[in-house]
Amino acid sequence: MIKEIFNNKKRGVETELGFGTKNYNTSVRFLNRDGSLNIKRKIANRYAGFDVYHWLITTSWTRFITLVICGYVVINTLFALLYYVIGADKFGGLKLCCGIDDFLQLFFFSAQTLTTVGYGHIYPNHTIISSVAAIESMFGLLGFALATGILYGRFSRPKADIEYSNDAVIAPYQDITGFMFRLGNKGQYELIENECELSMTINNKETKKREFHTLELERKRISYLAFSWTIVHPIDDRSPLFGVTEQELLDGDAEFIVAIKSINDTISQSVFSRISYKANEVVWNAKFTPIKQIPNKDGSISIDMRDIHLIEKLQNHS
Repeated sequence: MIKEIFNNKKRGVETELGFGTKNYNTSVRFLNRDGSLNIKRKIANRYAGFDVYHWLITTSWTRFITLVICGYVVINTLFALLYYVIGADKFGGLKLCCGIDDFLQLFFFSAQTLTTVGYGHIYPNHTIISSVAAIESMFGLLGFALATGILYGRFSRPKADIEYSNDAVIAPYQDITGFMFRLGNKGQYELIENECELSMTINNKETKKREFHTLELERKRISYLAFSWTIVHPIDDRSPLFGVTEQELLDGDAEFIVAIKSINDTISQSVFSRISYKANEVVWNAKFTPIKQIPNKDGSISIDMRDIHLIEKLQNHS
């Protein structure tokens, strides 16, 4: 059955997404749920392919803020230790007391120097201390300029904040069935000129290769992503899914790869979003529950994006 269905080129358009045709013996996933590629590249120099800027731009806000705070504390601690080793007696305005108190005063002096605040309560009165403070001031200017650029890059980076349904479904569609999933815009900005491409990859046990097929859509483009958008691939006699059972998709380790392209009207730039559904994330004989559209007194319409995940089983549908 698999060979007959997936080798018939009239039933779908075979494509190449860049993942090759290797048939893996174990279950694999090409795209993570967050849209990132699930590919780990190993090279001779493990650090050669690491892009610090890319990591700082794409890492989570929690991790980024923690890194900035920790870096700020560590740098000031190192300079405070350096000042302490050179000698706290080489500072004017510093009330010498005990080791811990002297170190804390030098730590705050370092923070004032690094940020160029310079309250002036404590000041260097020796050439060596002045030289170290000058170096720290330059280091602070460069460091904060770099942090500001990265912070701006994080805020200005184009993105499509799209919510996808947790599962895809095989649901009734006109007189046949269709493969469907649902998505919506979580952001307060608008996404316009939205386009979708849907592909399927599956292991062919007869040819021992992994095949890729473009799945034709009922509608591949909409102008506004105002509410939700249910993407539908009709399963007719031209579809690679025609006659395929749920078990055959599971046995073939099928994965449905979604690519969305939109224009963020706030910054007038193209944005992209990706996701994939594995065969075990496809619910058969089910349909999506319609999302309620509630009119407000001011004439606007409200929807609950959490409803995008709601599906209902069709017990009597074969």
